[in-house]
Amino acid sequence: MRIPGHKRSLAPDECGIRRARFAEAVRASDMATAWSLMSSESRGIRQGVWATQKGIDLQVVYRAAHDPNHAMFPLMMEDLRDAILKIWPLEDLTDLGIAPTRYIDDTHAFAFLPFGVTQERQEVTKGTLMSGLIIPSVLEDGEWKVDLPGWRFAWES
Repeated sequence: MRIPGHKRSLAPDECGIRRARFAEAVRASDMATAWSLMSSESRGIRQGVWATQKGIDLQVVYRAAHDPNHAMFPLMMEDLRDAILKIWPLEDLTDLGIAPTRYIDDTHAFAFLPFGVTQERQEVTKGTLMSGLIIPSVLEDGEWKVDLPGWRFAWES
């Protein structure tokens, strides 16, 4: 798949670095960190899905999602991790590199984390095909957040 958008730099930037932190948090089962790196829309969708699947009042789920000490928070995070690992198997979340971010506009971007990067600095020649994770991002309150609904930009012309 061609990654939409254009590069603004030939080096990884804060957007890509934050996406790598997200993948690392999922791999390390630090779901509170992964949750904090997700956009409001992504967290809201996840809350709605979880409330519907579990038959729990959405207001209760909302309170739990905003309070790490709430009894339901760990259950929500476990479910979030399971959902992510259905898309990205755990073994794929190791040896990830950080490629230059591709920007749709000033608030939407895609970060590419290639698999199999084992050196501190590994340069790839232009046009080299690599497998990896493509993670949509949105600029929210001055920080780049994982924006799972951001996939809508992949198919816009």
